[in-house]
Amino acid sequence: MSIITSFRAGLAFFTRIPVGAAPLPPTLSGVVAWLPAVGLLVGALAALVLLPAARLGLPAPLCSIGAALVWTVVTGGLHLDGVADCGDGLLVETSPERRLAIMKDSRLGSFGALALFFVLSIKVAALAALAGMPSLHALGACCLAGLLGRCQVFAGMRLPSARPGGLGAMMHDGMKPRYAYTALGLCLAACLVMGRHGLYSLLAAGLVAFWLLSAARKRIGGVTGDVFGALIETTECAVLAACCLP
Repeated sequence: MSIITSFRAGLAFFTRIPVGAAPLPPTLSGVVAWLPAVGLLVGALAALVLLPAARLGLPAPLCSIGAALVWTVVTGGLHLDGVADCGDGLLVETSPERRLAIMKDSRLGSFGALALFFVLSIKVAALAALAGMPSLHALGACCLAGLLGRCQVFAGMRLPSARPGGLGAMMHDGMKPRYAYTALGLCLAACLVMGRHGLYSLLAAGLVAFWLLSAARKRIGGVTGDVFGALIETTECAVLAACCLP
């Protein structure tokens, strides 16, 4: 598969950006490699709504809601679905098998609704704060959030797949160590550019990954597509919030 074809497949798989017909390959190896680039693009698109709206004098809450809406529309809410499913499945006290069944259920439960509420609230609040900050800092924060969020997925390759044959298993099997090393290098470089806020973001992302992946390993025995989605969304929130610190 050529570089352009795999990139288009990555955009088609992880976003709703129209890229024409881009059939998925038998394995997701080449597609998963583009996760960091997709994250940068998604963050940049959100910033391109947030910053002009703020410079036009619109209230910060409206600017942030618009940016969060674009963030969600561009990804098709794919990762937010993982937040809801993980909220419903990981926060209940039952067997691992029952948790996996709950996460596969399309119905939204109370824990899933609460998880969605808090994740979206933190993202909107952080974007509202960034709207009043220098443009380059806000742009960097959005791009860094998208990048670190998706690079976190490579941290999940250390855990086994909890649901063989599922989407998460396909992503897990498609990950290669060299992709993880490349993602780590990109993350470190981006954090250096952001200065102390890059350090805050790296620490916040590490805490999120440790907490969520530990919970997934303990409660369902590994990772699923929902866990990857929740990891992306919660990391984005943590990074955006970290970039708002003084």
